[in-house]
Amino acid sequence: MREAANEARRLAASLRVTRATLAAEAEAIEDALLSEPNDADLQTVLAVLEDIETRLPAGTLAALLRIRLKNLQAILRESLTFSTRWSNEP
Repeated sequence: MREAANEARRLAASLRVTRATLAAEAEAIEDALLSEPNDADLQTVLAVLEDIETRLPAGTLAALLRIRLKNLQAILRESLTFSTRWSNEP
């Protein structure tokens, strides 16, 4: 989760430059990831990330933000997959 929280911090910093309103959401994501989230929390974070992505404007800077979003989403999905496998072990 540390890697995901670091990526969320980078995302928040990037969003502050372009969309201050979205930066607060990214900061909340970072806080959630630092508090040992469960699977439901991770699902909520993924939904918020998708919402942020849909609200980004077009353009080069937004494209770079989308890369950060995709990286963070991939980390979280991998964590969920691992968690699901772990919980299904006999």
